[in-house]
Amino acid sequence: MTATADGAQIFKAHSVRRVDPVCAGIAEALKGVAPLRYIKLFPGRLAASNVLSSEGRKNPVVTVGAEGIVGVEILIDPETRVVQFYAITSAVKGCGRKMVAAVVAATPADWHVVVVMDWSGGFWRRMAEEYPRIVIA
Repeated sequence: MTATADGAQIFKAHSVRRVDPVCAGIAEALKGVAPLRYIKLFPGRLAASNVLSSEGRKNPVVTVGAEGIVGVEILIDPETRVVQFYAITSAVKGCGRKMVAAVVAATPADWHVVVVMDWSGGFWRRMAEEYPRIVIA
């Protein structure tokens, strides 16, 4: 676990043997997005949120539409060089855009950034216009 001066922390799941450099880079980029305070690396994914789960596993809560939650869950596949937005939610105006910007900036240019299911009502369309690397499938 690492922490920044403002208290943001990066945790690693016990099942993670080796942290992929792209995953580590995205985690570091997300540390700069307030109010994200907790980032956890899992095999093939990461989750970041302003709230930790209460069941004892210290997992960032990324419940889309939940009151007071700011968070993002990303699937990362180094073999196919794909970063996929799995879930994103923001109770704070503008934080969704900041999380997308951090992930896109930290993803290598030769990787794909995708959104497989778009139920956002226009958010991902706007993000794809602003960040042409984002592909909505």
